[in-house]
Amino acid sequence: MKKSKLIFVFPNTSSFVRRDIVIMQEQYNVITFSFNPSKKILLPFVFVKQFLFLLYHLPAARIVVCQIAAYHSFLPVLLARLFRKPSVIFLAGTDCARFPSLQYGNFCKPVLAWFTAVSVRCATHLAPKHGSLIRAPYHYDFSGAPEQGVACFVKNLQTPYTVIPNGFDETVFYPLPVTRKPQSFITVAVGIGTSNINTLKGVDMIVEVAQLLPACTFMLVGVEGRRGLSNLPPNITCLPPQDTGQLQHLYSGHQYYLQLSLSEGFPNAVCEAMLCGCIPIVSDVNALPDIAAGCGFVVKQRNKEMLKAAIEKALQMSTTAMAQKAVEHIRKEYTMQKRKEQLYELYNSLI
Repeated sequence: MKKSKLIFVFPNTSSFVRRDIVIMQEQYNVITFSFNPSKKILLPFVFVKQFLFLLYHLPAARIVVCQIAAYHSFLPVLLARLFRKPSVIFLAGTDCARFPSLQYGNFCKPVLAWFTAVSVRCATHLAPKHGSLIRAPYHYDFSGAPEQGVACFVKNLQTPYTVIPNGFDETVFYPLPVTRKPQSFITVAVGIGTSNINTLKGVDMIVEVAQLLPACTFMLVGVEGRRGLSNLPPNITCLPPQDTGQLQHLYSGHQYYLQLSLSEGFPNAVCEAMLCGCIPIVSDVNALPDIAAGCGFVVKQRNKEMLKAAIEKALQMSTTAMAQKAVEHIRKEYTMQKRKEQLYELYNSLI
């Protein structure tokens, strides 16, 4: 039986984009377009290329799907309306945020904010990875108060939405039979060392707290040449970006995973680390409290004393029991099968 054509547009080929393509290919003929100009000056040319791509493929397509709302989702949802095709936008985080002090989030930039707003208004349906990406109070740090979410920045947003969390493959991430180093902590983020990433991902807090806990060890993964990270305490180790196999080995050798972001829609790394037996210590933002529910620790405000207290509390708990809870929580609540079923149900209802 011939599969229906599905157009999938995204800004770059990330790990979760690749996973979703694999999921969707089971039922659909997935036609992809990566909207990723190497330089801003090339943006108009990529728009023209995308326009021609859509004109060619849309007449035979059954549905259009976009990964996050931004420049690249603008033409797909508008032309989908013109051709009377349903369109879905996955909301992931930066497209629902505004942190002016860091210039983080689509709604910090007027032009990008306009493209984002038109996209979410004109889409047939939105699929946020967590309900807080639509609208939720924000208390973790003054820079994001009093609330965050796309509906805070797009007035009278009426587009219907369905929350569909990320899904994870327990056959790829699982605990390896290696020795876990006692009192060891790990965090993974792209671009560690740049000032805005250090703040956005809470790396600056980790550095401060590491100095107060010399008996503990901390690993930062995603550091290119240690730039912006001079004078680190001796209990912090840095590594450049790692591949999947290397990350699995690192997670399996650490007891705790730190995810102290100012904003984080539904992060992959903390869930993958939990599947490998790491106990999560997370900030009170977006999906993180749900991810750590019953098997980790939540830091309520961006405060190094609160982080230190959470770490000290974690060190007093039975790591074996909590690590197993972390593994089982992700295996039960955030599976690839659940995401697959929710995606198919949404697409089929719209088609």
